[in-house]
Amino acid sequence: HYHYLTIEQRGRLDAEIRARIDNLRGDIAQGLRQSGRSEAIGLANHLEETDDAPIADLESALEIAALEREERELREMEAALERLHTPDFGVCAACGVDIPYVRLEVAPSATRCVACQSQLERTQGTIRAATL
Repeated sequence: HYHYLTIEQRGRLDAEIRARIDNLRGDIAQGLRQSGRSEAIGLANHLEETDDAPIADLESALEIAALEREERELREMEAALERLHTPDFGVCAACGVDIPYVRLEVAPSATRCVACQSQLERTQGTIRAATL
């Protein structure tokens, strides 16, 4: 059975997720067409723009990082859209409590409640710090 989310709330989340997916796809496509030619797909050639290899490398690295973030968010939104109309959507994967609708409005791809997500981030931060 569906948890506490109403049909209207699920409908609003569906529309928000679909809009975000469309925006992300557009942003990614635009980022890949920065070469200056409409028929070309690829990143901009910053070396031609700056004539400074270290600066060009930095600008390219920043663009790649932004595209990777957008692609990761796109995958998360697509997964959220697939889960949206399942009984487990809006239920914390760690503790099983309902994730508040206001959290899902802000982060529709959330799979954990705030408490469990915070705990996960603290744990991951500790693990990362220990490996440094």
